[in-house]
Amino acid sequence: MTYTALCSLLILGDDLSQVHKRAVIAGLRKLQLSDGSFCPTPEGSENDMRFVYCASCISHILDDWSGVDKDKAVDYIKKSMSYDGGIAQGPGLESHGGSTFCAVATLVLMGRLQSTFSPKQLERLKRWCLKRQESGFQGRPNKPVDTCYSFWIGATLQLLGVYSMVNSDCNRSFLMTTQDEVVGGFGKWPDISPDALHAYFGVCGLALMSEPELNPIHAALNMSEKATDHMYELHKSWHGTPS
Repeated sequence: MTYTALCSLLILGDDLSQVHKRAVIAGLRKLQLSDGSFCPTPEGSENDMRFVYCASCISHILDDWSGVDKDKAVDYIKKSMSYDGGIAQGPGLESHGGSTFCAVATLVLMGRLQSTFSPKQLERLKRWCLKRQESGFQGRPNKPVDTCYSFWIGATLQLLGVYSMVNSDCNRSFLMTTQDEVVGGFGKWPDISPDALHAYFGVCGLALMSEPELNPIHAALNMSEKATDHMYELHKSWHGTPS
């Protein structure tokens, strides 16, 4: 919730002056486990790649990485790469489109993508992601395509520098079949009622393809470039750097 709250504030043009930044960063330190992963609450809960990503986004947005042990987090990501080239929620688990995005985006935000994986591993990762496209994208092998993976996998491919290899016409055509022509919004699949999550990721997937009238998206932060530019202007003001 902290990550989405910060994104929402930036989208609304807030200057984050009322955010207790030191407290947020101190909280992150308490949430990182010895294996490098994060759990969502101090009381303890599940821990996996989702929360590693959220912690990294929070650190990037607040321009303060002191709450994250980057080396441990990177080690957790490395150990979560599966035999097939994708990345799982944790070591020994199945590769998944969502966790692959979370891992790759985390490494991009840290500036550690190229140093974490070998060229061979990166090529296998690109291949795993590219093979997820049928019409739209699926999250795992032998699963149906799903609206949200047009972002999860599509954004990963953009971060890996190979989004040009996506068949955008097929992806867009699939997304249009999941749109409800009566009430609007996107569903998970065609002929499924739309919901807020898939409506959002449907729009994000279209933004990755430079759909007219949509704001360009910052793939790693999963936020518009307009809001991201505002964030970087705030960083300059915090450090006294001229705009």
